[in-house]
Amino acid sequence: MKVFLATEFRCTVYKEEYYLATRAYVIFVRYAEAFGDIILCSRFERVDELPFDCVRANFVKGIVDCESLGKTLLGGYKNKMMQAIKDSDLVVGRFPSIIAFRARDYAKKLGKVFVAELMCDGLDSYWNHSLKGKLIAPYMTMKMRQCTWDADFAIYVTEEFLQSKYPCKNPTINASNVVIKDINQKILAGRLEKIKRMDINNISMMTSACVAQHSKGQEYVIKAIGLLKKKGINVTYYLAGEGSQKYLRQFAQKAGVEEQIIFMGRLAIERIFEKLDEIDIYIQPSLQEGLPRAVIEALSRACPVMGARTAGIPELMDDECVFERASAESIAKTAMVILKNGLDGYAKRNFEHSKLFLNDTLNKRRNEFYKQIRNRVIQNQELLNIISEV
Repeated sequence: MKVFLATEFRCTVYKEEYYLATRAYVIFVRYAEAFGDIILCSRFERVDELPFDCVRANFVKGIVDCESLGKTLLGGYKNKMMQAIKDSDLVVGRFPSIIAFRARDYAKKLGKVFVAELMCDGLDSYWNHSLKGKLIAPYMTMKMRQCTWDADFAIYVTEEFLQSKYPCKNPTINASNVVIKDINQKILAGRLEKIKRMDINNISMMTSACVAQHSKGQEYVIKAIGLLKKKGINVTYYLAGEGSQKYLRQFAQKAGVEEQIIFMGRLAIERIFEKLDEIDIYIQPSLQEGLPRAVIEALSRACPVMGARTAGIPELMDDECVFERASAESIAKTAMVILKNGLDGYAKRNFEHSKLFLNDTLNKRRNEFYKQIRNRVIQNQELLNIISEV
């Protein structure tokens, strides 16, 4: 089979070959392994030097380059997309995405089987992005609901949140895109020993997310660190993620905690796991998300976790670990509550919960779902062949 995959995740072009960041690669390669060659419809960035965490995507056998999202929204690249979809057996759109929405429209016209993969809330994704994002957010929300409802299949990263906002009338599955290959009791034992030794007046926190996107919410953690400092709790905050650090550095200076904020830049996944083992609490303050992989990765290291009441984040942790969005006061209060309760209980609970996201467990469920999709594609192709002969 040939799969037309529509997404806004940028693909890197180096020496005329296609590369994906590791996190994207492990998602896209699943479709290649399950269905066949990929025609990638996205935005492409040509570089002279390959980023350190990119993997060659040799399963990408063709591309449709949608350089401008504005042009795509207004119907640009239609002929290229229509031709590539016509030549494909299956169309997959990763929502929310202007490119994916257009792919769904063209797939419907051509009678192709369409799979919607829902990564996060369309409203939050655009509303928290920029002024232009706020203007287009209502349309993106409406379009995402429409495209999901009549998709032939839908894959959700959350257990409940996205399903409630963007239901699908056809077969669905929930499966996170996280990759947790192995969990052993030594991880939990090491965490519990670390908790015994910790000083609750001097703790460390970490967030893994782009530091240039205000929608990731790190500024509220920084402000909360200033509030906790006044309560006698000193927090060292580690930030893993790419992007300009200027805004957050300025915010830390205004809050008087610049010496407590450590920017680590973009890290390989192995280094992220190492750092998770070193810190006391992982915190996800996002204003927009789906079901953040970084949180599940932290759970798998038996790390106590705090998160904003955003999208699927509360599904992953105890309610007392959830704080209100965009509220430094709520973050500080939540941190004090869980420190008072003791972190060992959260470590044990999180470690056990992470077993639901083991790669083998998720892949087994996905593969059963993929069988349904393959059977539908075969039936659909037979129908199209009959129609073309009439």
